Amino acid sequence: MKRAVAANPYGVQAGWGIIGTHIRPSAARCGVGRALFQATLKVAKEQGIPPIDATIAATNVQGLAYYTAMSFADYRSHEGAVCKAYTVG
Repeated sequence: MKRAVAANPYGVQAGWGIIGTHIRPSAARCGVGRALFQATLKVAKEQGIPPIDATIAATNVQGLAYYTAMSFADYRSHEGAVCKAYTVG
């Protein structure tokens, strides 16, 4: 995860976290993604990061499903991508 800065190339609001979780397809449905997100969430809470952005290709059905399962919600889309946000609580 990294923190968005002003005028970042992703168009994410400054101060937000930006993540992109990638696992080997053979590791899908084994809990790896969930474990990675729990570690990310711990850091986000410790660092006071408000929402976390994940931008996923609109054609990446598995990626979209993963972020939805992690409680991310769609908040915008652009050029073949869906941007999802998770509000750190």
